[in-house]
Amino acid sequence: MKIIDAHMHLGEDLMFLTDDTEQELLKSMEENGLTAQIVQPGMVTNDPVKAHERIKRFVDDNPGRAYGLTCFNPYMDEKSYIESVRWAVNDLGFVALKLQPYAFCMAPTHPGADKIYRTALELGVPVMIHTGTGMPVALPSLIIPVARKYPDLTIVMAHSGGGVFGSEAVIVAQECSNVYLETSWATVYDLKAMVGGVGPDRMMFGSDLLANVPVELAKYRAIGLSDDALEMCFAGTAEKVFNLS
Repeated sequence: MKIIDAHMHLGEDLMFLTDDTEQELLKSMEENGLTAQIVQPGMVTNDPVKAHERIKRFVDDNPGRAYGLTCFNPYMDEKSYIESVRWAVNDLGFVALKLQPYAFCMAPTHPGADKIYRTALELGVPVMIHTGTGMPVALPSLIIPVARKYPDLTIVMAHSGGGVFGSEAVIVAQECSNVYLETSWATVYDLKAMVGGVGPDRMMFGSDLLANVPVELAKYRAIGLSDDALEMCFAGTAEKVFNLS
């Protein structure tokens, strides 16, 4: 069965103290039967440009097995931010943008985040927004006004509340049809509620950390999904949302 990990990191992250290598990502893919990974830089790095270039090399070395997701500091001035993101999407071929409210202490509703959504719409790519840890700026409910203000924007809710606000994440997705759920760190009970309340065509598998890949796979395999539903959560939704060929 095809499996796409919609949430993986490559390289250093000075905030979360991780530094995963290309070899480790490829080893995890082999050991866990992953078809592809959507790879983003660490949230806080010494050189964000080099971090993005490193992902680009990884993607080029592994065509069809890796895709880039861009994340820049949202407190950059608007011109610099937009130029950076255009470079990542248009020149490097990255497939989505990221807002990390926890790392940058910027709520999705902060005026400074509007440039992220406008740029994503201009470039025709989705925005992934971290939820869960880092409250109150990372509450899932803060996505509702954004989704309503930008109804043509596709939003991926990273972590779907992070195992704490899973019920709130379901309500957000029910209220906003342009919101999709990436489920790393969600509980097994959250997954069941998401399948029943939102549907597998709005859910996607993600891990966030290498050691978490087999754990997240086991959660999905434990809740009794049909093969069709499992295929949608494991790959179909991500292929649609990120426009993967």
